[in-house]
Parts: sequence; C-alpha cells; structure tokens
Amino acid sequence: MSQTVLGFDFGTQKIGVAVGQTQTATGQGIATLRYNQCKVPWKKIDELIHTWQPDILVVGIAEPADGKETGFLKKTRAFAHQLTTRYGLPIRTVDERLTTQQADALIQDSTPIGKSITPRRKSLRDQLAAELILKTYLNDFRSR
Repeated sequence: MSQTVLGFDFGTQKIGVAVGQTQTATGQGIATLRYNQCKVPWKKIDELIHTWQPDILVVGIAEPADGKETGFLKKTRAFAHQLTTRYGLPIRTVDERLTTQQADALIQDSTPIGKSITPRRKSLRDQLAAELILKTYLNDFRSR
C-alpha cells in the first residue's frame, strides 16, 4: 500500500518541502516557506497537509559529528515535535548533513557555463534539499 510522505528541510530562514510516495520511492520539491525565527508558517504548512494528505512526515536532522546538541539542532527537533503534535502524524527523521551542499551542486551543474545563478534557482535550493531528505527516507523505506 502506497503512502504519501511530506519531507521538510528546516532552516534558519526557510523551510523546504517535498512530497513523495513510498510505492514509487519518488519525490519532488513543492514549496519553499519563508519565515522569521520566531514564527513558523503554520498556515502554509496547514495548506500543504490539507492538499497532500500525507501519511508520514519526514524531517531532516543535521546530527553533529561530535554528538553535541547545538541550538540549531534543538530548534529542528522542536519543529519536528510541533509537527507531530499539531497533525498527529508519525514523524521520521533522516540525517541531512550535506543536503544543502548537494542541492547547491545540482543547481550549479544545471546552470549553463557563463550564466549566473538566478534568485529563482537559489530559491529552489531548499526544495531540492527537502527532496534529497525525502529520497533518503524513501530509499531506506524500500530496502526494508
């Protein structure tokens, strides 16, 4: 039975969001949500939850190599906890170290030589990072 999954790349100024299916193990970036550090854009997340009706939510967690709990890691864990509390859906976490750098590399590779990277392409970075997080989860899901 296929499940719909929403993936989140939590950042300090933006949250990338991707949607995917467990049956096909495919995902696609769908939104970049802007916010200030004090207020998560719950109304926009509510709309995405309503539109996509996910069965599972996946949040990328950047586990530090030294194992120390950073302020950013605490904020990311709090965001994941708020998601499960607010929507009553299961939360899965995926180690997301380097997904933003991978997304930047994908954008760089897809930009023709001699062309500058446009603000629109830069805005896709968070969606691509969320897509990479989601694909990691979906690949792990399929291999079980």
